[in-house]
Amino acid sequence: MAKISINKIAELAGVSKTTVSFVLNGRGDEKNISLKTQEKIIGIAKSHNYQANYVARSLSMGKSYTIGFVVPDISNPFYGKIARYIEQYAEEKGYSVMVASTGEDIKKERKILNELKARQIDGVILASASPNASEIKQTSSGNLPTVYFDRVFLEQQNLYVDINNSESSSQLTQLLINKGHKRIGLISLSSYLPNIKQRISGYKNTLENEGIELDSELIVDIDLSHKKESIKQALEHLLQMENPATAILFLNNVLAANGIWAINNYYPEQTDKLLFASFDNLDLFDYSKPKVVSALQPNNEIAKHCINMLCKQIDDSEESEGIQLKTTIINR
Repeated sequence: MAKISINKIAELAGVSKTTVSFVLNGRGDEKNISLKTQEKIIGIAKSHNYQANYVARSLSMGKSYTIGFVVPDISNPFYGKIARYIEQYAEEKGYSVMVASTGEDIKKERKILNELKARQIDGVILASASPNASEIKQTSSGNLPTVYFDRVFLEQQNLYVDINNSESSSQLTQLLINKGHKRIGLISLSSYLPNIKQRISGYKNTLENEGIELDSELIVDIDLSHKKESIKQALEHLLQMENPATAILFLNNVLAANGIWAINNYYPEQTDKLLFASFDNLDLFDYSKPKVVSALQPNNEIAKHCINMLCKQIDDSEESEGIQLKTTIINR
């Protein structure tokens, strides 16, 4: 089938080519074009396999209609699920998405952001590996529209989509306590990150509020470069203490998944005794041993707010206020 032009779509739809251009660029609502007309134009374009000339469109509109999605590790199921929704909502607004992983390397993050800027992307959604807000300013995007998520310095950033990290961690810890556990281990990573700091704070505050003395030996940081071996050593430490842990809180799902692997391979006798808790959720948790209670992050909402906030910033340079969403606690 021959490619159809914007002029031909306009002729078939009985509208101007400017109207067609606005609709195909995702600006129909903004220009008060009726839903019926938008659906007619999109239907004609789809039926004729219309493909936009992105170079021409970029030159005429002054935009590339491309955004970046930059995260520490796209293989992490949490980021992977967010990416899928980001692509869905970006496409609805006429944008394509370039995805990149930084590997928790600030220099690599800076390099990726510079490369994306060189490609003239319109904005970026970023989960930064930077240890503090001032470092983010040096590392990140300058005057490029940016929305932060997952790793957010609440006091110093306006454009962000975050979750209630401290409250969720507190809820998980409280749930473990309510199930009879007082020796609760915590397996963490990169504790300089703002979300991890908040989750540790929630854990500590809940123990204090319940009159349970904090034992720093129950808190173990993981070496991300050797996750499985490091998790194995952490569990060995927590289970062989004089007064061992009876429950363990993992601060993300990757740590929890590796914890399940290690327990089943090295301490199978503990699978019916221990109780795990985890930030994020995996389908694995529905049937794994030990049982895992978890804080489910609203991936769909996170993605939708990120896209809406970024598009608003791209289109009119108005700064939105950051938003903090709630998790759902899954009690298994």
